[in-house]
Amino acid sequence: MINDFLNIEVLISPSSYDRIKKLSENERDNLINKIKKFKDINDKFILLDAHFLDVFLNYSLNEIKKNYGNFDFLAYYTSDVNLEINNPKIENIDKKNKELKSAPLQKEKLKIEHETESKPEPKKETVKPPTSANIDENKIEEILKSQSEELKRLNILEKEREKRLAKIKSIRNSINKRINYISKDIEAKIKVYDEWDISGKSTCEGTIDDFVKYFRDRYAKIKAMIERKVQRKAYPLNKVYKLKKESDVFVVGIVSDVSSTKKGHKRVEIEDENTSFTVIMMKDKIASGDLPDDILLDEVIGFSGYIPDSGNVMFANKYIRPDITPKKPKNIDEKIYTAFLSDIHVGSYEFLEKSFRKFVEFLNGNVNNGLEEKIISRLKYISIAGDLVDGVGIYPGQEYDLYDVDIISQYKEIAAYLEEVPEHIHIIIAPGNHDATRPAEPQPIFPERILKLFDGLDNITFLSNPGFANIHGLDFLLYHGRSFDDIISQISSAKYNNPTSIMRELLIRRHLCPTYGGRCPIAPEHEDYLVIHNEPDIFHTGHIHINGYGLYKGTVMINSGTFQEQTNFQKKMGINPTPARVPILDLSKTGSQYIEWNNGKIEVK
Repeated sequence: MINDFLNIEVLISPSSYDRIKKLSENERDNLINKIKKFKDINDKFILLDAHFLDVFLNYSLNEIKKNYGNFDFLAYYTSDVNLEINNPKIENIDKKNKELKSAPLQKEKLKIEHETESKPEPKKETVKPPTSANIDENKIEEILKSQSEELKRLNILEKEREKRLAKIKSIRNSINKRINYISKDIEAKIKVYDEWDISGKSTCEGTIDDFVKYFRDRYAKIKAMIERKVQRKAYPLNKVYKLKKESDVFVVGIVSDVSSTKKGHKRVEIEDENTSFTVIMMKDKIASGDLPDDILLDEVIGFSGYIPDSGNVMFANKYIRPDITPKKPKNIDEKIYTAFLSDIHVGSYEFLEKSFRKFVEFLNGNVNNGLEEKIISRLKYISIAGDLVDGVGIYPGQEYDLYDVDIISQYKEIAAYLEEVPEHIHIIIAPGNHDATRPAEPQPIFPERILKLFDGLDNITFLSNPGFANIHGLDFLLYHGRSFDDIISQISSAKYNNPTSIMRELLIRRHLCPTYGGRCPIAPEHEDYLVIHNEPDIFHTGHIHINGYGLYKGTVMINSGTFQEQTNFQKKMGINPTPARVPILDLSKTGSQYIEWNNGKIEVK
């Protein structure tokens, strides 16, 4: 429910949340549609507090547009004064009741209270609005007191935000030590692979045709990779029956079902554009490792094997996955460093504000020894793989886990931190599932209202999720990692405490979310942007809050940790995060050395 309101840029106060839960599904839909239509003329964030919930429930859309079309919602929420609706003049809340009764805002509140009292059946003629003469003075006082307390609370929150921002903006000036930034004289070189970026290209509406086009594109792209790998064309599945008694038939399909026979063999149903076909994998070949025991639904895979007299089945001898090609880790000639962040979660009570501030101070030259100074002097890039903020409405009851329930304020705070990063360090940002973009993958870059908060920061490049970019001659793949939860539940060798064991499975299948319909939502775009189109030099992920490093066939794998303490959910799942630890990579020595900033100390691994 919260996501429905968040999608139309509406936040819900706790009291309103409790009331909305009691509404019928039809009443909730009508409420959402009315707010959505209203936002066509006033596209500002709305906090659905008790007053505005009453307004949208009890008034017609035309009345609301008339009274609130140009209303300054932000001022109403954060000011300690009362605002008139049709006249932006500000009046003090403590004015006499007579003056307050005459304000349009108060008239509407009185009307709501009046209409909720028991009264005889209304006549057909239009009922005149109530006057101040027939309104209980006690109810007026109660309304005014409630509004005053809510405004005071919001004003306190706003002052706390201002205090946090002021503290953040003092970081750079608080560092007295000055070092020689060698990377300041090195030009940033970043090329975004726009052809693999979903931003501004989404066309899906969730129709059956969308799904058909999506899976056909996935199949075609990965099938081509498999065919290049074995240097031969796959035989169409609807013509395999012609190859009876052939012993080396090669087919490629997308997996639609996996089951076991009575004797313990595996039956795999695969499909292409025209039909489906059955592949049998004998249990002895699986036990010897010649055939896999970790086939996922919806992955694209190739088989070669024997076709019996029936012509309607294959006994597999080999399997072919798209996998990446073995190579040496690619390095660059210049000695520069990249830091890897994710899952900062600004806005959460578990956000490690002191540790994150310490890291920003480190970027500004607050170092303890020659090694730290050497690294920070040559640090050129920061890669951030999603979840800059904790977000709003990500899960039921999240508002109780947040010190700031305003999504814009959360982004203002992280933007203030990034503004304190030295300008010569270039920052690359992709979103995650807690960020303010659609939850379904692929995720586009942040919407304009969020990007505006980073105006003036010319050292930031925004990517989609997944994001493909060439950074200083190395191909980076940034993916937040939402699909990790699905991979772990299906492949026994993939473990939360070993992030690279999960990342490796994605590289093998050349797809970032091989199975459809799990915990990771996928938007059925006509092109599958989750295919790993190129073989990355550096694969950067996050999501599970655990640091991890590895090398797979020449691709450096880095899963960055978090700046959030262990959450209640992680305790239940037995996940132990590695907070306040930042991986740092020397781009001239990729694959041979890993450096970690561990809550203020540099460690070389």
